Amino acid sequence: MTRAEPDPLPSGLGDNLEWLIAQCFRAHIAALERAMSGIPHGLRGYQVLCAATHGSARNQAELGRQLNIDRTSMVYLVDALVTAGLVERMTDPGDRRNNLICPTADGRARFAEAQAAVSGAESETLEPLPAADQDRFRELLRTIVAHHLSAGYETNPYEAAIRTTANGRGTSR
Repeated sequence: MTRAEPDPLPSGLGDNLEWLIAQCFRAHIAALERAMSGIPHGLRGYQVLCAATHGSARNQAELGRQLNIDRTSMVYLVDALVTAGLVERMTDPGDRRNNLICPTADGRARFAEAQAAVSGAESETLEPLPAADQDRFRELLRTIVAHHLSAGYETNPYEAAIRTTANGRGTSR
């Protein structure tokens, strides 16, 4: 007689969307933190390096708004990346009052390594799903996020999730 494996989900929580999303988020953040261990300030440093590499913001102030990082924190974050040799501040030729945040050659190389590590973290998080379901899951998430962003809800889901789990609404693993 074969004994059935116990359900790894705590009783009553398997249908709780908030709990399921929080657990998935925690697993993904843990994998990302391991992947970002070599970048100052971890995930936030990676986000700044990504934005600098892709030129997604015109200057440091705009980059801070885009990433929902207050001005003081943004200065410290960029300082750490400059010290690590990953980015440099350059005076904006169009407006000398602004600093452009530009990746260095080492920063571009580290970003490429980090992107590979992020892909590995994503694979680790989604490993239980077949490839077709992984693609469908991403598609469904894009649909949900696009809807909420266009409706003007929370503009930084990462920060909202951090606040939610930090406030004790989530359940730890």
